[in-house]
Amino acid sequence: MTTPPDPAAEAERLRTTVDITHALLSAVSSPDPVHALAARLSTLCRGTAIIYDFEGATVASVGEAPAQLIWNEVAATHRRELSIPIGRWHVRTRRVSLRDGIHVIALASRGSETLDQIGELLLDSAERLLGAVHGIQYGASQRDRRDNEQLIASLHDGILPAREHRFWSQLAQFRFPAYAPVRALELAPVDASSASEAHLTQLIGRARSDDLPFLTMLRRVDMDSPSTIAAIVPASAASEHWIGAVAQHFLVGASAPFSALSQVPVCVREAETGLGIARQWASASASPEAPAPVLIDRIDLTTWLLSHVDPRQLEERIARTLEPLGSRQLRDTLTTYLAAEQNIARTADALFVHPNTVRYRLGRVEEALGRPISSALALTNLALALHPELIGRAAELDRAHAEQAAP
Repeated sequence: MTTPPDPAAEAERLRTTVDITHALLSAVSSPDPVHALAARLSTLCRGTAIIYDFEGATVASVGEAPAQLIWNEVAATHRRELSIPIGRWHVRTRRVSLRDGIHVIALASRGSETLDQIGELLLDSAERLLGAVHGIQYGASQRDRRDNEQLIASLHDGILPAREHRFWSQLAQFRFPAYAPVRALELAPVDASSASEAHLTQLIGRARSDDLPFLTMLRRVDMDSPSTIAAIVPASAASEHWIGAVAQHFLVGASAPFSALSQVPVCVREAETGLGIARQWASASASPEAPAPVLIDRIDLTTWLLSHVDPRQLEERIARTLEPLGSRQLRDTLTTYLAAEQNIARTADALFVHPNTVRYRLGRVEEALGRPISSALALTNLALALHPELIGRAAELDRAHAEQAAP
């Protein structure tokens, strides 16, 4: 025979549930609702509350319980819930499925009494509220992303100078300082022939975590070209640091700083030129690493001149200039010699040959060209013809030197 529930106990349970839900609901209106939720959970369980993402990174944590030890226990099992002791702490955890992946809520208390009494209620309420918070944030993020893409697309299409003030007010919604200089960017992933939504999401997340104002969209110049990522960022020290960081995974071309929004189409072409230079440098380098970002206002005269020449005509001229060398070995030796600042010893070390071998090969180069390579005109022509290879080779030599100098 089933014992009927005690009305008084049931009423007490309902009161406790309402009190807990009311206490946790106040976190939703906080500027940082996830951290506020963890703080209220910590207070209610009289201990520690931790929220992890699917990789074990701590999203929010309030309290002194050992977060890494708790995650180690969670990661060691696929169970949805755990109730375990860790040192002097009693811990309850729950896996929660959210839109952006699995998260884990962990509650820890010095004694088991509190978690035995209300641990399940806390986890139930926290799971629902965490889902609600993520749903709200996802909706806001999608609206921001749509508005973001519409704004940058309008700027790419071109606007009249008389309308700039309207667009600056829209940029202010994305935290761009009014009338402060910005840069146009073009980015292409190193690990793929064409940019994708996943790459775009990666960049948006990185900009958000670095608190960088960021307009961006996927862009395809024509049907036959691969997609790239177009962006506009402030021209600031923070944005240059960010550009340098993302250049580990993306080829980056950046325009010169500008503050007239009517100039966006012109500056986009500058960024495209920068990306083209980055692609040349990457193809000429034997290293799998991405080259440094190309800021069009920082490049040298040679790079700038070569970037404004018809590629097919340039290729023909380069082939004609280097044709007398004939041997690939002579070309590699010459490239390394110029990249090593014309230092025979450095060249020999890089090629793993004797310095006399380098001198012999350079002599053959001079015979083929019909003039000494110390000639200013000869050096100018050779540097222009070998420029992308020189950039890549010089970077390799600098890396090797840095590795040798490291303790």
